[in-house]
Formats: sequence, structure tokens, C-alpha cells
Amino acid sequence: MANDRRASELRQEIRRLTAERATVEREFLRHHRMLAASLVERHLGTRRSKRASAAFYLSWARDRRTRLRYVAKDRLPAVRQAVEAWRAFRARLRRWRELSRRLETLWRELAEAQAQSPEDFPS
Repeated sequence: MANDRRASELRQEIRRLTAERATVEREFLRHHRMLAASLVERHLGTRRSKRASAAFYLSWARDRRTRLRYVAKDRLPAVRQAVEAWRAFRARLRRWRELSRRLETLWRELAEAQAQSPEDFPS
């Protein structure tokens, strides 16, 4: 009886997490323009005087080195949006992995809760 209740609770959680994972997967399939980089704000200048306004650079790793590319002010809104889309994609991927790991655990627990012992099985 306790196993039936536990199995029911597990099925409910599995349904909830499966629905959440499906939502995350649908979002993956939407078209997003992304830049696999970070946006860095720098106040460059000399030791005596810094720039009055910030300069923005794209930063990414390639061949074990960090690369920087200047972003012109007129391109900044589009670049910022593409970088943020990349960050959101990575966050969704992390969540998808968490959900998948949790679901794997729940499937195993459900199997154990629903399984009968061979000793209890009628012959």
C-alpha cells in the first residue's frame, strides 16, 4: 500500500517535470540569433585620464586564448540582444540537464516502487 502511494507521488512528479522539460525543449526549437560570447564594458584610456564613456567588446575563448572584438555603439543593441540570447540558451540547457537527471532518478524509483519481489510473486 505504501508503495502504491509512493508510485503515485512519483508519477505526479514525473508528469510535472516532463511537462517542464517539454517547455524547455520547445524553447530550444525557436529561432534565436545568438553570439557565443560575453559582452565586456571597459573604460580605457591613459593612467591620467580614463575615457568619458565606456567601450564595449565581445569576449570569447578560441585556441585557449581570450579574444576581444570592439563593438561599435550603433551595433551595441543588436549585439547585446544576441549575447543575452546565448546566455539564456545556456541557462535553458543547464535546466534541461537538471530535469533529465532528476527524471532518470525518478524513473528508477518508480520501477522500484512498482516492482514486486520474486518471493511475493504467485507461482
